[in-house]
Amino acid sequence: MKIGIAAPLSLAAVNGGVRTQVTETVRHLEALGINVEIIHSDTSHFDFDLVHIFSASTETIGIAKQVKNKGIPLVISPVFYSNRSGKSIANVLIVERFISKIGSGIRSEYGIKAEICNYADRILPNTDKEKELVQHAFGINESKITVIPNGVESRFQHASPDLFSKKYAIQNFILFAGQAGAARKNVIQLIRVAPSIERDIVIIGDFYNDTYSQECVSLAEQAQNVHLIPTLDHDDPLLESAYAACEVFCLPSLFETPGIAAMEAALAGAKIVITKEGGTKEYFGEHAFYSNPHSDESLKIGFQSALEAPKSDALKNRILSNYTWNKVAEKTAAVYKDCLN
Repeated sequence: MKIGIAAPLSLAAVNGGVRTQVTETVRHLEALGINVEIIHSDTSHFDFDLVHIFSASTETIGIAKQVKNKGIPLVISPVFYSNRSGKSIANVLIVERFISKIGSGIRSEYGIKAEICNYADRILPNTDKEKELVQHAFGINESKITVIPNGVESRFQHASPDLFSKKYAIQNFILFAGQAGAARKNVIQLIRVAPSIERDIVIIGDFYNDTYSQECVSLAEQAQNVHLIPTLDHDDPLLESAYAACEVFCLPSLFETPGIAAMEAALAGAKIVITKEGGTKEYFGEHAFYSNPHSDESLKIGFQSALEAPKSDALKNRILSNYTWNKVAEKTAAVYKDCLN
C-alpha cells in the first residue's frame, strides 16, 4: 500500500495542531509498515494507491481535483468548524451556486470545502460535531464519514517539571502554549483576566505585528503576573517540562477540535481549563473545566474550580486509552484498507 499525504504548504510556517496531526499521523503510519510519501504540489508524476489530504482549503483543492481525475481513491481530513449550523451553511451554498450560474466566479470557503469533500471517497472528521457539520452542510452521505480523533504522543506522560522550574523559577502557574498571536486562540481573554487571578500566567507562543497581538502584549506588560516566552519547538524538552511544571493548562480559544496541546499537558499531569466550543467535551469528558470564550467571568470561574480541584489521573488514563497517535494511525490505516477493498 502506497499512500500519498498532502497538506497546505502554509503548515510549514505554523507550529500548530494541524501540522502536528499530519506529522504524527505520517510517523505512526510508517511505524505500521505503510509506505507513505508527502505530496508537495503536483500528483502527475506520482503513482499512489490512495491519497489522503489534510485540510480542505484553497491550498489543497488543486490536488484534490488531480487525484479525482486520475481515479485514485481520495480520503479527506477536512479540519472544519463553524459556529453556524449545517443547515445555515447549506443555505449559503444554495445561494452561492445560484449566483455562480449568472456569471459570478466568487466562491466562499464553504464552497471550496464542500467541493473537496464531495470529491472524497471517505471523510475523516476529528469529532462527532465536525461529522454532523460536514454531513448536513455539504450534503455528504453518512456512510462516507468516519470519525478519526486527533492524538497525542504518549511521551508527555513522562515529562518532568525540573528543567522549566530551574530555568524560570515559577511554580503553581497557569500555562498557555500555542499560536498566541492567532485571534482564534483568544489569548487576549486570558491576559485580561490575569490581574484577578492569584497565580502567575505563563504564555508560550509568538505574537505578530498586527493590532490584536500588539494589544495582547500591551495588556501583558501592564499585568504583574504575566510571563511571555517565545514559541518553543514541539520537540523541545522545555515545552514538555512546562506542561509538567504548571498547575493548570488553559486554552480559552473561540473553538478547539480538540486542542492537542491540552491533551499533551493533561498527560504531563496538568489540570485543564478549556473552551466549551468545538469538540472539546468529546475528548475531555467530565475531567476538564470548560469556559465560555466570550465571558471573562466564565474563565475566572473555570480557573477557580480547577485550582481548588485535587489532582487526578482520570484524564491521563482516558487519553492513553483512546487518543495516542498509534491508535489514531491504526484507525486511519483501517479506513485506507476499507477504501481499497
